[in-house]
Amino acid sequence: MKTLSSDTGKRSFSEDIISVFSSNVFSLVANLLTVVLISRVLGPESYGLYTAVLVIPLLVVSFFQMGIRPSTVFMIGSGKYDADKVVSAVVSTLLITGSAGMLFSGIAYIVLFKTGFTLLLVSLALVTIPMRLTAIYSGGIFLAKEQMKRANLMNWLTALLTLLFALIFVWVLKLKVVGALLGLMTSNLIVSVYALNMLRRNYTIKLSLYNPIIRQMLQLGVIYALSFLVIQLNYRVDILLLQWLSDTREVGLYSLGVAVSELLWQIPLAVSLVVMTRSANSTDQKLMNESTARLLRLSIVSGFVLSAFIFILAPFIIPLVFGAGYLGSVKIIQTVLPGIIIVIIFRVLSGQLSGMGRPQVALRAFIPALILNVILNYFLIPVMGGMGAAIATNISYLVGTIIYIIAYCNITGTGFRQLFHFSGNDFTFVLTFLKKRLHK
Repeated sequence: MKTLSSDTGKRSFSEDIISVFSSNVFSLVANLLTVVLISRVLGPESYGLYTAVLVIPLLVVSFFQMGIRPSTVFMIGSGKYDADKVVSAVVSTLLITGSAGMLFSGIAYIVLFKTGFTLLLVSLALVTIPMRLTAIYSGGIFLAKEQMKRANLMNWLTALLTLLFALIFVWVLKLKVVGALLGLMTSNLIVSVYALNMLRRNYTIKLSLYNPIIRQMLQLGVIYALSFLVIQLNYRVDILLLQWLSDTREVGLYSLGVAVSELLWQIPLAVSLVVMTRSANSTDQKLMNESTARLLRLSIVSGFVLSAFIFILAPFIIPLVFGAGYLGSVKIIQTVLPGIIIVIIFRVLSGQLSGMGRPQVALRAFIPALILNVILNYFLIPVMGGMGAAIATNISYLVGTIIYIIAYCNITGTGFRQLFHFSGNDFTFVLTFLKKRLHK
C-alpha cells in the first residue's frame, strides 16, 4: 500500500481552519475576478444564459457526488477500512456516476429546453460533470488522510485556471458564452487529470464493480447525496424558477447578487470542512461539541461584520466593478444577506453531524424548507422578480436552519444557550492563536 500520510501532525483546529480559509479566500478572489470578467464582457443577458446553462450540471453534480466525499472521510478516518480498497471503490464508482450524470443531464436539457441552449453550449456544460466529480471524490480521499494542502489544491487550482482560461477565451478571443464554458471545461480537465495521477501514484487502485465497499459506501453516501441535493436545490431553485417565470436579464442580475452575497460563506465553509474531518477521527464527543459551538459563535460574528461591509459598499462597488448594467443586483445583495448569515449556522453545525455519519438530519430539515421555497418563489417572482426570489430564499433558509438547530441540540446533547452564549474565552481563543502565529 502506497498511501499518503497525514500532513497535519499535531496541528490545531485553528491552524487547519486558517489553511482551508486561505485556500478559500484565494479561490474566492479568483472566482470573483472570473465573474467580473465574464459578466462585464457578456452583459446581463448573456451572463444570465451562461449561469442558466450551468444550473442543471450543478444540481446533477450535487446528486451524483453520492455522498462519496463525506463517506470516504468517515470510512478512512475511522480506520475501519483498508485505504487502498476504499480508494479503489471511489474510482470505480466515479466511472459509473460520471457517465450517469452526463446521461441524466442530457435528458434534463431535452425536457427543460430553453431558447439559447445550443448543442455546443450543452455539450461543453455536460463534459464538466465527470471532471468535477473527479476533483470532489479525490478531495474526499485527501481530507480523510488529513492532507489539507492537497485537498485545498483541488479548489484554488481550479479557480486559478478558470480565471486564466476565461481571460484567453472570453476577453482575448471574444468567444462569449462558448468561451466561458470552454474555459471552465479546460480548467476542470487539468485538475481532474492531476488528481487521478496523484491517486495512481500513492494508492494501489484496482477497478472493480464487485468491490464490497462500493455498496457500503453508497448506502451511506446516498443519504449524503440526497441531503446535498436538497440543500443545493434550496440554493439554486430560485434561479430555475426565475428562468421559467422571468427572463435571462433578471436571472443575470439575481445570479450576480447572490454570488456576491455568498462570499460570506467562505468562513463557515472552512470551519465546516475541518469540523467534519476532525469529527470523523474524534473520540471525545464533549470536546468536539465545545469546539464546534465556539467556532459557530466566532463564525456568526465574522459573518455579521462582513455582511455590514457588503451592505454598505455594494451600491458603490457593484456598478464600479461589474458595470452600470448590474445596478439592479445591489438590492438583491442587500435583501438576501440575512438569509446568507442564517445559513452560516447550518453550515458549521452540519460539519460535525456529517463527520459523525448523520447526513439525514440535513435532509429532514431542508425538505420542508425547499417545498416552502418553491411555493413562495412561484407566487413572489411574477410580482417582484428577483426581489421576490430573495425574500423566498431568506424565509426558507430560516425555516431549514431552525429545524436543524433543534435536531443538532437533541443529537449532541448541547443546550441552545451553550451553543449561542458568547464568553470571553471565545475571543481569548482568537487572540491566543494570533499571538502564536505572530511569534512563528
